[in-house]
Amino acid sequence: MKSWNQHLTAKVASSFLVLSLVAVGVVGSVAFFSAREALKQAAFNRLSVAATLKEEEIGRWFEDQQRDFLLVTQHPELQRNIKILLSGKITDPNYLAADKILSNYLISVTQTKPALREIFILDRSNQIVLSTDKQRKGNYEILANVTYFERVEPDTFDPIFYVSPVTGKPSVTLATPLRDAAGVRQGIVLAHLNLDRIDRIVRERTGLGNSGETYLVGSLVSKNAFISKAEKTEAQEFPEGISSQGIDAAMSGVSGSGLYRNYAKLPVIGVYRWLNEQDLALLVEMQQEEAFAPARQLAGTIVLVGLASVGCLSIGVYWLTRQLKISREQLENYSHKLEQKAQEAEAANLAKSEFLANMSHELRTPLNAILGFTQLMSRDRSLSAAQLENLDTINRSGEHLLTLINDVLSMAKIEAGRTILNENSFDLYELLDSLEEMLRLKAEAKGLQLIFERTPEVPQCVRADESKLRQVLINLLGNAIKFTQAGGAILRVRTKQDKQEVSQSPPTTCTLHFEVEDTGPGIAASELERLFKPFVQTEAGRKSHEGTGLGLTISQQFVRLMGGEIAVSTTLGHGTIFSFEIPVSPAAVVEVPPRQHYRRVIGLAPDQPKYRILVVEDKWENRQLLVKMLESVGFEVREAENGEEGVAIWESWQPQLIWMDMRMPVMDGYEATRQIKAHLKGHATIIIALTASAFDEERAVVLSAGCNDFVRKPLREEVIWEKMMQYLGVRYIYEDTQQAAIPSQLEEKEPYALTAQSLRVMPSEWVAQLHQAALRTDEKLIFDLLEQIPQDYAPMATALADLVNNFRIDKIIDLTQLDSA
Repeated sequence: MKSWNQHLTAKVASSFLVLSLVAVGVVGSVAFFSAREALKQAAFNRLSVAATLKEEEIGRWFEDQQRDFLLVTQHPELQRNIKILLSGKITDPNYLAADKILSNYLISVTQTKPALREIFILDRSNQIVLSTDKQRKGNYEILANVTYFERVEPDTFDPIFYVSPVTGKPSVTLATPLRDAAGVRQGIVLAHLNLDRIDRIVRERTGLGNSGETYLVGSLVSKNAFISKAEKTEAQEFPEGISSQGIDAAMSGVSGSGLYRNYAKLPVIGVYRWLNEQDLALLVEMQQEEAFAPARQLAGTIVLVGLASVGCLSIGVYWLTRQLKISREQLENYSHKLEQKAQEAEAANLAKSEFLANMSHELRTPLNAILGFTQLMSRDRSLSAAQLENLDTINRSGEHLLTLINDVLSMAKIEAGRTILNENSFDLYELLDSLEEMLRLKAEAKGLQLIFERTPEVPQCVRADESKLRQVLINLLGNAIKFTQAGGAILRVRTKQDKQEVSQSPPTTCTLHFEVEDTGPGIAASELERLFKPFVQTEAGRKSHEGTGLGLTISQQFVRLMGGEIAVSTTLGHGTIFSFEIPVSPAAVVEVPPRQHYRRVIGLAPDQPKYRILVVEDKWENRQLLVKMLESVGFEVREAENGEEGVAIWESWQPQLIWMDMRMPVMDGYEATRQIKAHLKGHATIIIALTASAFDEERAVVLSAGCNDFVRKPLREEVIWEKMMQYLGVRYIYEDTQQAAIPSQLEEKEPYALTAQSLRVMPSEWVAQLHQAALRTDEKLIFDLLEQIPQDYAPMATALADLVNNFRIDKIIDLTQLDSA
């Protein structure tokens, strides 16, 4: 037995040693490759920054020389004396005087602007009549490699590089023709550029390490050659031209980066750019040996430490074998506990999601009945003033409760990870204009300026989550106005475009930059850390006694969901700037649906078939609300309190449309829909789901069950009529026209367009009273205020009354003064 134990110990020890060595090797390899990848990315970033800076400086230098040269040639004194040189005789005193003046002027220019190495003038026969290099006077100049221009056009300025016969190095010659009044060329002014500054820009090695180098490559005659290079490459000769993967790619007009061998066949990590405006390739490279040296050192250190550790650990192998059984049992217990914790966490998440679903249903369902029946009862002209006041109180409390529920559920959905993007195509300009109209009245009431700025590059139609973007902008702008006492607030919108290759095709995505700046009190540094936490307000927010502390939290989560992050810049006592960027896709105008304007429905248009509508809803109050609403217009309606009854009525009565609640006892709406759609005649029946769920993804589940559409509670009257018109082609009689309208007429004839600008016909005190009444959902006071509107503005009064009658008091709040979170 003892021998068997010793044999087992030897096997365990040897196995442990082998596994330890393998583990050290694997860890070292993983560390090396991980560090190598991190170093590669860091090197790419460094090289890219260096390339960008050098590219910009080179571009600016060429533009400066072009501008300086053009200014020199356009000097009135030079133009006047050149005409004398080109038209006079050498013996003429005026000629000699002009020659002296021009010589002194051009020499002084080359002294003050050393980049212009030589400036000279040619006559019509290309003979040098004047030069800052007096030895070249009288010579003839070959104009094969000259860069002509007559005005500054940076986007089209492409300098021509050639090998100078004097210096033997790459050179650039600028030229501009001299013309008479008839436009006939009489001569040329030329300047040889001194490229020493380009060499200094290229040779700057800051941030490139010991082996880093930068060089410019251009096409000279039939081969690629250095235009500017590092000092260590000057002694090297390349009679056949220079070539590498980076050089070849850049010279073909491609910008990028990678690992490759350079012109000297050394492995490098490099960034290459094609400078389109100068027809040059810029390369910034570093040898891979230097770039990845820290990774090799790290891996070597890990291996050495690992080997030392293996030696130390091998001493305890025997003891470990004795403890193996105990350790295995402890590990099994620990694994079992971890599994239990994971199951508990998963159960907690499921319970939270289920809780949200139940809360949404349980809260929205009674609110649907409260708000709906309150509205129906308020239209009863037989009610007393006291009864109407009680209804106002109920409706006001219901709307306030619905607002709180929406905020809390939105926050809960974010925490549960159930908030998703609902992208659609919309008119961004219209969204911004509507926000400006909505908020301007509130700003003017406080004596503040409200400015909206957008650059021309901002696309008008985009595809993004319009609802979330609108809520974020309302929250940020509303806070800016609320906490600012003097000055104003500015919204700036622009596009952020990275430098990229010129393409003929339009971009598929772009980044929008939004910035909200105010002149308010600013935010203390101690409060910035807690700024985006839920239910937490700044000192200014607590003093205002407004909001719930959820606005910025929800805004930050929405921006993150859209692919951005809200940043804050603030100076205490001077104001705050909130900014964020989100990616969007430009959309065509035809993709943006037109805005619909609601008119109150009072009946069915004549000459239509009898429409049979079935309402399947387990809650009696909600079922009665929908039944009474439909019957009041003229539909034939039947009702069922669960899915089983609904299927039976459908089989015998054959309704054209079914309003189907999805959560019911006996048989839910999902099963009832599946049974109806399983029949061939069921495909002709329109089924629209009714749900109180807070989750947007509920739509996909409902549609997969066979429903044609989806409506969320609390129900809005205009949504009910719109869905029935969409699916059945129903035509209505409207309160404002008393005439029937088909769907196409609804699009062609829009009702009165109510905007914040419309309310300016009334005194500011009246607007403030209307806002307060809307905040309290005091319908009686709202109607009393509407009676004060002059008869000349009756359409505006009607439009405001329609908003109240159709549960859209929130629109009145938006039009008067925003109550931001």
